[in-house]
Amino acid sequence: MTRTIRVALVVLLFALTACSTGGAKPSLAPDAVSASVPATTTAVPTASPSPTGDVPAVTPEEAATIARKVLGADDAARLEGAESYAVDLTRDAQRLFTVTDFKSTRMKPARYTWGAPRVLVPRLDRDRYPHWFAAVADRRDGQGRERTAVLVFMREYPASLWQLSFASLLYPGTKPPAVLLDREGYATALATRDESLAISPHLMAPLHATIAEEGPGGFAAGLIAAGPQTTGYFTEVGKAQPEAKGRGLLYDSIFAATTHPIFALRTADGGGVIMYSLKRTTLRQVKTDNALGLVPVPKNVRWATNDRPVVRRKLRVEETQQYVAQVSRKGATTPAKVIGFDGTPTGVSSDMPIDE
Repeated sequence: MTRTIRVALVVLLFALTACSTGGAKPSLAPDAVSASVPATTTAVPTASPSPTGDVPAVTPEEAATIARKVLGADDAARLEGAESYAVDLTRDAQRLFTVTDFKSTRMKPARYTWGAPRVLVPRLDRDRYPHWFAAVADRRDGQGRERTAVLVFMREYPASLWQLSFASLLYPGTKPPAVLLDREGYATALATRDESLAISPHLMAPLHATIAEEGPGGFAAGLIAAGPQTTGYFTEVGKAQPEAKGRGLLYDSIFAATTHPIFALRTADGGGVIMYSLKRTTLRQVKTDNALGLVPVPKNVRWATNDRPVVRRKLRVEETQQYVAQVSRKGATTPAKVIGFDGTPTGVSSDMPIDE
């Protein structure tokens, strides 16, 4: 890394620490991101009030500056292959994504060009941590392909950096959800156990995991709409299992909620947009002797098996997934709809040496 780039990254990291001031002792609860805002049980909520005299944890202007600085510092780290700097800019599930971005490309991760972030800032208490806000930004990759990203930035303690906690991509052609804003431009954060939605934020991930495993005939089918990352997974696994069996292999893929933070904002229709993560664990294993040494390694994880296309007996892949879902208000009959997804393998193990 050149001295100029190193100095620039240090300056950017310092600036992220100093972007806003903090106060009281932070909360240590895993889901405290949303828990600092009390739940509401009203069927059709209104925008958060616009009190005078209260100083919010972060203003929309500050949030836009923070988002630009974090994304700019991330690009500088990617340019120089500086994994440690890039990791310091992230947390939670997004940190796992970043580690894979570097390891899977031999320290030459993809770079992106970002449009101006459109921030969605909840009115949070300045003296209660963690602080967070969301943003929507257009992202262009090196081939010129554009996607719309939903991002969440978080500051856990008064002396902490602002870090990127969550990033997902809206499905092509999907518009960002219409988040409800008050007269001063602030959004309304929803608690993880908010009861004003058809699906409380803390239940979205386990219900999503259920429909992915049980499909259209399962318990969650009427609660979450069909789609490629919901009922589509059930179909995918159902097709892969008999194919693997015919080759003497056992194939299984399961889904689970994670301990990463859950973020939720009120939408203009009285519902909410929820940002959450899942973990998918896929196992391929020898079942009959004729398959010994022929367990296939998908191309997207061969970086972890020294480019081997097969392993001897067993391959286990953990994929971290980040989702954006739009959920109706309580009492509505419209099922929740997954509108954004991004996922990457973040853990690979086998019975052959793994590239650390």
